[in-house]
Amino acid sequence: MSAACSPGAQTQQAAQPAPGKGGTATVVLGVEAVRGLDPAQLFNLTPSGDANRLSAIFGLLFWSDASTGEVSPGLGESLTAAEDGKVWTMKLRAGLKFSDGTPLDAEAVKFNYDRIADPKTRSPLAPLVKGATFRASDERTLVIELARGNLGFDHVVATSLAFVGSPAAIRKDAAAFAQRPVGAGPFMLREWVRDDHMTLTRNPSYHQQGAPLLDTLTFKVIADPAQRINAVASGQAQAAVPGSDLSFVQRAKGSGLQVTQAAAGGGPMLIFNTARAPFDDAKARKAVVLALNTKEMAQIVDPGSTTPGSLYGASSPFRPAASVLPAQNVAEAQRLLDELAAAGEPLSFTVSMPASGFFRRTAEYLQSRLSTLRNIKVEIEVLDNAALDRKVFTNRDFALSAQIVPVADPEPNLYKLLHSGGQTNYMGYANDEVDAALDQGRDSADEATRREAYTTVERLVMTDLPVLPYRSQIAYTVHSAKLTGLTLQGDGALLYDRLGLGGS
Repeated sequence: MSAACSPGAQTQQAAQPAPGKGGTATVVLGVEAVRGLDPAQLFNLTPSGDANRLSAIFGLLFWSDASTGEVSPGLGESLTAAEDGKVWTMKLRAGLKFSDGTPLDAEAVKFNYDRIADPKTRSPLAPLVKGATFRASDERTLVIELARGNLGFDHVVATSLAFVGSPAAIRKDAAAFAQRPVGAGPFMLREWVRDDHMTLTRNPSYHQQGAPLLDTLTFKVIADPAQRINAVASGQAQAAVPGSDLSFVQRAKGSGLQVTQAAAGGGPMLIFNTARAPFDDAKARKAVVLALNTKEMAQIVDPGSTTPGSLYGASSPFRPAASVLPAQNVAEAQRLLDELAAAGEPLSFTVSMPASGFFRRTAEYLQSRLSTLRNIKVEIEVLDNAALDRKVFTNRDFALSAQIVPVADPEPNLYKLLHSGGQTNYMGYANDEVDAALDQGRDSADEATRREAYTTVERLVMTDLPVLPYRSQIAYTVHSAKLTGLTLQGDGALLYDRLGLGGS
């Protein structure tokens, strides 16, 4: 089996002139890199935050198309698997160097992966390489032996293990490295003023001749998504990632801006903490879900959007012909709530949401619709990004929250979300049948077997309801006509060696 050798699908954008060499571009993001930029310490990478910064500074060993999930080569040349998917061989491009002049060779990738696996690093990525061994068979070749076969491991690399740093810089001072990262990407860090901007300059030792095209790249932090778009419309910036709210697509087009976008699977999902009351009771989860109209919900929280109807994207071969989301049934929801109250457990919980308008509207919709029923009490807490990360994603001290889970391909994000050992299974969800189906989908190279496995996953999950997808996912970047060469990768970050200035 061979992977990471195709050019990847194209994202949707208007016809553009060929980019020229030189110039400066500013990209507006929504959040600061509060944890620093050490790839071994970062996990939930979002386009409006660290994913774009890491892409520019470190480049990617391999990258996945934001719409199809197809894996393509970057700094790496090929990634091939033995028949059982247990042994993978990574071949790097020749002559790669980090921006400090040290070689990016197989030993350097081994160092980064061994560091992730080392318990002393306390890397959130460690479960992805648990039990794996790494061996540099020559200067450009890394042999990876997994603890168990995974024929989708190329997707794991492209989405979660694509960034590697200079071993020399990390060995010198790992804490300082997070603040002064050294990678082999198209740009190098020159200046970082926290909560304002980060300025990068062209990496003269970048592997691709003639790239990057830009002389300077600046990331600007603006919390309000409308102001991010205004910055591009006024010429203060050339691109912005407005965030999860799709209503800003039309706002940007109305301002004369262009939008590069890619439809993906998954998307915003309600997540129920199944490990503690009240949502350790499937009856409570079902009561909430049956009380909701997901089509109405999608329109209200994000006007113009649609409900996905599935865990999988519109172009996914795993998507069922008809929606599998439970249909609204208010009478049944009320019956379940009455049963809970009669048992002495009337449903009462808090919705914990990020401060963005999209998620705030999600919480308000839930409170508004559920308050029309008896025997249920819903409160809302809106948290800043740091508090949400600590409360929901680190301590798992929540009842009901939401997160965006792109599923261009089921591997690896669906596995991480739903498997009992998954790194983003914040719900504490455990179902042996789901685990077995996810393992089968991961282990098989046969598409029919994979379809059957992921059909089983969706059927069981829509019965257990640890999550509820409620709006289709579209990754997008708003930009001026001057900025060209935009390609969306992963969850929607850009490939920065392709950006250039070319239009009027």
